[in-house]
Amino acid sequence: MSLHNFRTIYFKLTQSVTNMSNNESCLFCEIVRGEIQASVIFEDKFTMAFMDIFPISKGHCLLIPKQHYVNMLDVDVKIAKRLGARLVELNRKVHSAFEPDGIINVIANGVGAGQEVPHLHIHVIPRNKGDRFGFMFPDDYREEMAPRDELDGVAETIRASTDLLGSK
Repeated sequence: MSLHNFRTIYFKLTQSVTNMSNNESCLFCEIVRGEIQASVIFEDKFTMAFMDIFPISKGHCLLIPKQHYVNMLDVDVKIAKRLGARLVELNRKVHSAFEPDGIINVIANGVGAGQEVPHLHIHVIPRNKGDRFGFMFPDDYREEMAPRDELDGVAETIRASTDLLGSK
């Protein structure tokens, strides 16, 4: 697939990311089905790891469930556990291959978090001190701690909340 064709498909998907449940037109589902070429690192019955075609750094790759899930809000818990185990393996492989100063793992859950491809995926990005990529907190981050009673209240709200999506 040419870069032009990929960009056409990719940007069409990202513009319609609000309708995130259609696996027929999902870019990563097409990769799983072998309809779009990918540089696969490993795969098993449930997961697949492959290189990001727009790498932030050498070794930047993605880990996905083969079954279509939009993000962590709808993934089956058993699949999430399998992803976790394979994520450990992928991080170790990337670290062994490139010996970076560190590795960042990123999952964006929904458009508000920056999710562009409507299929759960975990970025594995090797990082080195002084590289161009940045994970930026606001400038005033860590200038003022939140009051303990406020933190306790938020923790209680989360504890008391109902998993509206259901535990799959």
